Amino acid sequence: MKTPRRRWTWLALVALLSAAALPLGARAAAREWHNDVLWANALGSLGGWGVPYDLDVFLDAGDDVLAGRSPYVEPDAIEETPGSPYVYPPVLALAVVPLSALPERVADDVPGVFFSLLLLFAIVGALLLLDVRDWRCYPVALLYPVNLEAVEYGALGPVLLLLVAVAWRYRDRTGLAATATAGAVVLKLFLWPLVVWLAVTRRVSAAVTAVVIAGGLALLSWAVIGFSGITDYPRLLRKLVELEAENSYSAFAVLRAVGLPDLVAQAAVIASGIALLVLVRRAAAAPDQIEFERDRRSLTLAVAAALVLTPILWLHYLSLLLVPIALARPRLSLLWFAPLALTVFEWLDWYRGWPRGDGEALASNAAVVALVFIVSLRGRATAASERRTAPVRA
Repeated sequence: MKTPRRRWTWLALVALLSAAALPLGARAAAREWHNDVLWANALGSLGGWGVPYDLDVFLDAGDDVLAGRSPYVEPDAIEETPGSPYVYPPVLALAVVPLSALPERVADDVPGVFFSLLLLFAIVGALLLLDVRDWRCYPVALLYPVNLEAVEYGALGPVLLLLVAVAWRYRDRTGLAATATAGAVVLKLFLWPLVVWLAVTRRVSAAVTAVVIAGGLALLSWAVIGFSGITDYPRLLRKLVELEAENSYSAFAVLRAVGLPDLVAQAAVIASGIALLVLVRRAAAAPDQIEFERDRRSLTLAVAAALVLTPILWLHYLSLLLVPIALARPRLSLLWFAPLALTVFEWLDWYRGWPRGDGEALASNAAVVALVFIVSLRGRATAASERRTAPVRA
């Protein structure tokens, strides 16, 4: 019993020291380097040089909640709204209210530093929950462009990664698996295939509980803001999809870039998503695989289905690539370096936050994503990795 306790004590100490030292080091480094590249911009966010873009949107929504206003714009006004409108469920606006309520003199520095640290710790925590024990994997993962972009913008990708990792680690504990899955789905609805994964791996109770918790969280958060904007919310989401789907990195955008008409591209995306969900079911029931492999392969396919079916896909969503990578290769291997190819693409101007249908940007990103899923599905876990990543049971 002493060894795990000592291990967690050391991890807590390292986390505290990092929380103190990282922002100071990042602030000093950002003062020296002002290049408009991912790593330099991420250092600026971590060092407190302004509030990251996405986080600023969340904080504005928190301000609206504190002032008793609706955090949502009218659907027809979304194009004229300066910056990006808040389109998440109210639960996120409520979660950032403590940061929104900070005094003005600290509000320019503290939220960005705090949220950047939260995102970095979320990545590290997810890898720990996925039982990645090779220390070399951690700096490689933190240097992924998609993770640097999440820190630069204060985006939610690493938080979603952490919630998926919790659902995996505690997949045989109904309450924890359901709560983590519900949290992920409420924050980003496109992760609903996680509920399918729980159901087809015979964790039906966790799947049903996740749906109930997600519905309860959404309803409660709407109730807190007096159900303001709830009737227009579906139309707001549809308007957002119309504006951004083809301009993001979604599968729909990729198919439109190669010349497919709208309806054909939409049909192809839906057909691909359904096919992946069928494969989730088949992988979960494969008679020739051990339980760990059935769970791992079916979760990998569920994450793939989520990324294919989402009508809007931004690069920070691809923090989720760490799930198939970590489960297939718990020690450093060539697969861990695949997302680093996006660093090269940034040099070639193929990596853009807003691709707007650019074929090279879409194709290069899609190739990396496909490579990660194909290689991770071809791998087979060893007996040792199965023992290390066995679910935590009640």
